[in-house]
Amino acid sequence: MSAHPAGLRVGVDENGLGPRLGPMIVTGALLDVGCDPESLARAAHAVGIGDSKGLCAHGAMRDVEATVLALLDVHLGLRPASFAALFEALCLDPDGELRALCPDGEAPRMCFGADVALPAFGGAPGERHRDGARALRDAGAVVRAVRFTSTCNRRLGAEKALGRSRFDVDLARMVDLVRALRGDAGGGVTAVCGKVGGRKRYADALVALSPLVAIEEEGAARSAYRVPGVGSVAFVQDADASDPAVGLASLVGKYVRELSMLRIHLDLRAHVPDLGPASGYHDPVTTRYIAATALVRRERRIPDDCFER
Repeated sequence: MSAHPAGLRVGVDENGLGPRLGPMIVTGALLDVGCDPESLARAAHAVGIGDSKGLCAHGAMRDVEATVLALLDVHLGLRPASFAALFEALCLDPDGELRALCPDGEAPRMCFGADVALPAFGGAPGERHRDGARALRDAGAVVRAVRFTSTCNRRLGAEKALGRSRFDVDLARMVDLVRALRGDAGGGVTAVCGKVGGRKRYADALVALSPLVAIEEEGAARSAYRVPGVGSVAFVQDADASDPAVGLASLVGKYVRELSMLRIHLDLRAHVPDLGPASGYHDPVTTRYIAATALVRRERRIPDDCFER
């Protein structure tokens, strides 16, 4: 991990930008860092914070779940017993806004109806996970807040009809989270976000935070800006592997997306009992999943644009 200054740090990353099924989750984490970069790197690695793509394979969420739940408990005093409770505690979006585009009938049940008890993947936190969470705190890195946004496929479709791509939506949600977590921090922060679709230029989007954005650098690996009233905001390639705050955000985001997929799956499996799970990405299992649920979705009048991008 590269060197990071002490102080209040925001890390933001997305999960689910490119799949066929399930929501796009963008997550932010606020860390209060009072230790040197080497101690932070060791403590983050020990607790299991790192590249979420390597840590969070679909179907292998048990250890990730235990890590996330231990961190939420030790640092934030949160012990959600269900996904609904976790969603209510951490989601930035009001419930009415999330359901604003929901059609009448069965579609809202598919996304919101089936509650999921936690731990959902067998990942009850053990002493190893709690010790790791405490070690991060004792090393001088305290998680002050975690927030996420959830953007459903129908909303992504509506944004596309207005000329905004999913990359545009992803970037807008990142800005929303930086603004919200700066509010949680009560002042200026250093913010690092994962790169959005390989873009080099982000100044136009950051104007939503402040009109006087100063460009520090813009390149393939890193684009950095000074935003008055906010602080430093950088977009970094593969930031989840190099920045602990982004790594934590990505870890939580992947967990929330997997829970979202599980909730949809449980709703559909109630009508197709032998239905196996799918990642929702571009793979043969997902293709078969879409075909296997086509009839029941049609019978329940679930619009295709609610289910698939």
